[in-house]
Amino acid sequence: MAARSHDYRVRPPKPNTELLGSVIHYICYNELRISPDETKILVTEDIFTTEKDRNELTALLFDDYEFGGVSYMPQELGSLLGSGRTSGIVVNIGASYTSVVPIYKLNILRQFTQVIPIGGRDCSATLSALLLLRKDLNLYHREHDLKQDVVDDIKEKHAEVAKTVTDAMEREVKEITYELPDCQTVNVGRERFLCTEILFSPQLAGKTHPGMTDLISSVISNLRSDLPPTEHEEIIKWVVLTGAGTMHCGMTDRVKEEIGRLHGDGIKITAPPERRSIAWMGGSIASSVEGMLAWTMKEEYEEFGPDIIHPRCY
Repeated sequence: MAARSHDYRVRPPKPNTELLGSVIHYICYNELRISPDETKILVTEDIFTTEKDRNELTALLFDDYEFGGVSYMPQELGSLLGSGRTSGIVVNIGASYTSVVPIYKLNILRQFTQVIPIGGRDCSATLSALLLLRKDLNLYHREHDLKQDVVDDIKEKHAEVAKTVTDAMEREVKEITYELPDCQTVNVGRERFLCTEILFSPQLAGKTHPGMTDLISSVISNLRSDLPPTEHEEIIKWVVLTGAGTMHCGMTDRVKEEIGRLHGDGIKITAPPERRSIAWMGGSIASSVEGMLAWTMKEEYEEFGPDIIHPRCY
């Protein structure tokens, strides 16, 4: 039976090769003090990175910086490895998307992977819109103080996840006070719960996509339907939450509650405390294990071009 999935298109973010080049130069020559031509580099990438974008980055790494070798790994696989597992479902909430990626013995099951274009930026946009509706926020603050970095800071420090959508919209919430750049203050109450609720109930923001737990549930159901029990049981045993968008207080409990209600208590939900950098940790593990990564060396690139790298990616 063919796997079923939601056909929601996510536009891959365009790599800023100029900015990336500056970062690589600084890291290599100022921090690590190494020569790129004497080392290899592992790049963690989005699950839906296009071959065209990968070609551009590969050209930058080989032609401009002359790295000795290059390899690529999806962030979700790095996160799973960083959590100490080789099979599981990785839920990654990034800036512009949420992905649910099942992995079996380090093999990404792309036919079961589901992605929606809702992420941390949508939570920030919702928070900004809600704060602008507050009557205690005067016009000056609206025009000058609610900049993107200020809204992001409020979200990262104070946003939480409610137990249910009803809880987010109706329960009494103690307001917190946030100091704006000009030393004035703004009160933040239910807004800090509603801004994260769109991850679970996108319709609150006028979107038609399923929520993240609906997405996880769909992937679990498809795996159970289409894979042998020995395989799907190993995969769905663990759901790993990763990405900055999963750091909000209450996130893990909400996912546990909703997935447990839909699929029973046999599925463990884990959110490693180091999940902001867990993909990097997984990449470090993969780089240290002989044969786990398929490297493309500079000599191969010069002979065959950048397309040689794609069959070697996970």
